[in-house]
Amino acid sequence: MKRYLVAGMCSMVKFCLYCMRINLNIAIIKMVPNSTENNALNVTLTTKATRSEIIYKEIPSYAWSEETRQMILSAVYYGYSVSALLGGLVTHRLGGKRVILFSLLSSSILTALIPWSAGVSTDLLIVLRVLDGMAQGLHNPAMLIILANWSVAHERSTLVSITYSGVALAEIICNPLSGWICSAYKLGGWPLSFYTYSTFGAVTAILCIFLIYENPDEDPYISSNEVEYLKSFDTTVGEKNKKISAPWLSILTSSAVWAVVIAFSSNAFGFFFIITEAPIFISEVLKFDVKTIGWLMSILGIVECLFALLSGVCADFIVRRELLTILPTRKLIAICSMGLSAFLLICIGFFQDSAILCLITLILAFGLLGCYNTCFMANVLDITKHYSSVIVGIMTCLASSTGFIGPSLFAALLKKKNTNDQWYLMFKIIAGIQLFGLLIFLLFAKAEEQFHSIEENISKQEMKSYNSINDASAEVVDTEE
Repeated sequence: MKRYLVAGMCSMVKFCLYCMRINLNIAIIKMVPNSTENNALNVTLTTKATRSEIIYKEIPSYAWSEETRQMILSAVYYGYSVSALLGGLVTHRLGGKRVILFSLLSSSILTALIPWSAGVSTDLLIVLRVLDGMAQGLHNPAMLIILANWSVAHERSTLVSITYSGVALAEIICNPLSGWICSAYKLGGWPLSFYTYSTFGAVTAILCIFLIYENPDEDPYISSNEVEYLKSFDTTVGEKNKKISAPWLSILTSSAVWAVVIAFSSNAFGFFFIITEAPIFISEVLKFDVKTIGWLMSILGIVECLFALLSGVCADFIVRRELLTILPTRKLIAICSMGLSAFLLICIGFFQDSAILCLITLILAFGLLGCYNTCFMANVLDITKHYSSVIVGIMTCLASSTGFIGPSLFAALLKKKNTNDQWYLMFKIIAGIQLFGLLIFLLFAKAEEQFHSIEENISKQEMKSYNSINDASAEVVDTEE
């Protein structure tokens, strides 16, 4: 069925963008080698230098401070938060496909320039990371409007889970691949990882031109039966959406909107911090090498992907069998996701003496956060299809800001007292924020249409225009008389 192919291609777009975003999390371990690694290498070079070790010496490395390293890692989220709301507004007018293509191609070009910019200056590298974040921030609202056009209510959780599983797929493949590439000195080391993902992004953009369409009516390859099936649920909103402006006052004063925005942002705080800082935690606190870190981060992605897909399928099963209605189902998944994840993050501090137990607990806590699509992204489509891109823009704008707030807060904690205990304190802070977001969602979330239907809004605007024309005509007649 074509709608599943569209969801699969959207998943590939997510995969490419996320690979380009998180590759630096692994690469920076080699870009800023620790003193132990440098000393070991120098001893080896002094005794007997092999060709690969000499090449290693020629691969650039940088003496960045911890504060600089945190700034470089979090810079992408500054841009991401700035452009997310813009992405919602642009998608609301232009549709999703153009925005997705622009986002993917721009990010591919900027990622390819990262190795060059790092050699020029740290400031230039940070600027490029911010621009990359701005390019990537456009795609989330665009992705959701595509899904709104191609999904029906009882399949929504599954299609959303398929699409956003691209994030977990990136963690599964990108982390070990980046670890291997960065350690492959004969192939060029860490710079090659950026060129690899940028090339894959450009190829995926070309495929999107032929495989993703704004809505079923525009797709020349879809079967007539599937078109009729989707039309029977009135899924397409794209062209109608461009005719009207969003009801901003209603959106910004809706408790249902703020419930999902706050919950999603609370979830994102932990998600972004762990995916950004986990490689450093595993390296410096748990004492694993970079190749092992790549595989361990891959396991994080596998567990997240399993939870994401399982939660989507389970949610649709519960709704389809009428075991629960949509809203209790969303809340149940949220409790299992954010509630259990917060509990596990608190438990990490009790396992400080066992690196394995710390690692297992961290993996499970992160994996549970992957259910956010079934809880929150799907809930946006529950409360409105027509303005989903605008609301996702607001959500992504606020949620992505946690991507730099978390590392900045952690850098401040390390500056005050640079010990392993600060890591465990940070995990407790994340748990508290998640529980707060969960409480807001449980109290105020809704699953019913919250705004006037698109047809009512169009009718109102058309009637207003009609009345304006009549008034103008009447004035002309009065003048002539």
